[in-house]
Amino acid sequence: MDILTFSNANSRDTYFTVHNVKAAHKHARGKGVKVGIIDWRFAVDDNQSLYADSVDITGFPPGLHEGKGHGLWMAITLREIAPECEIIAINGVPYEEGVSYEQLGERRSHHLIQAIEWAIESRIDVLTYSQAKVPLSCRPLVGDAITKAVSDGVTTTFIHNDHQDNLWPYACLPYSKDSGDNRDFTREPDVNIYHHDYNTIMVSRCEAYLEKIARGEHIRSGDDLPFFSMSSTSPVLGGFVAILKSIKPQLTPAQCKELLVSTSYSITEKGQNWFDLNPCPRAVDIGKAVTTLLQSQCRLCP
Repeated sequence: MDILTFSNANSRDTYFTVHNVKAAHKHARGKGVKVGIIDWRFAVDDNQSLYADSVDITGFPPGLHEGKGHGLWMAITLREIAPECEIIAINGVPYEEGVSYEQLGERRSHHLIQAIEWAIESRIDVLTYSQAKVPLSCRPLVGDAITKAVSDGVTTTFIHNDHQDNLWPYACLPYSKDSGDNRDFTREPDVNIYHHDYNTIMVSRCEAYLEKIARGEHIRSGDDLPFFSMSSTSPVLGGFVAILKSIKPQLTPAQCKELLVSTSYSITEKGQNWFDLNPCPRAVDIGKAVTTLLQSQCRLCP
């Protein structure tokens, strides 16, 4: 396994450096905050210590209990950001043998709405979703569910979702309204989240590395095959909200959004292959957000 040792493991940017996470962890780590992850393949049975609870919405329990897949990766990423939060695995992404993910669009939206309704009833504090965008025809109904959740105090951090009440994360990249996946969105994302990091990749995403080795290619450093995924932005942002709400549980979704946006900063990526020197606005500084929240509480003290 020494071939997987990264020579630059302590010099690359990570979620922690870009978003000032260690400064936030000095004050809060998400204790007592319930964060639901709508996904599938959580491997709950083999990772019981990771989850505080779990529920199957789809009627296909294996999606909850089997397979070390996307849901498990999201949970591990969330645990890294908010290590004391309570993670709820919500199997809400349908699967059918021989049917493409895109063909399941309406069924996905139906289960997504059911998952949101379950989260409201179960008093979940933060809800993340890191799968494909909702079909245009289904967005009004999903949007209504998000509005209901937010009005009941649930902060949603769904990727590919420009609904006005959703706290919408994007990757640390310049946002282009004219690019393929963004053309049917009506607004820009709220904040940007660092989206390539190898802190958790060896646990659940090592297949690509092993394939590279099988081809006889030598891995010199993490830059040879960087972790790159929009999916991770949702649980990372959900973890940031959990940190804030563990300090002040009464924070509304709108207040969480305002705090994260107002304390964000502009970053220019460096040393990340094809992302070099791309300006990125509104990168979250959770350390500054925590400090600002604590200072505001002190001002209100008698």
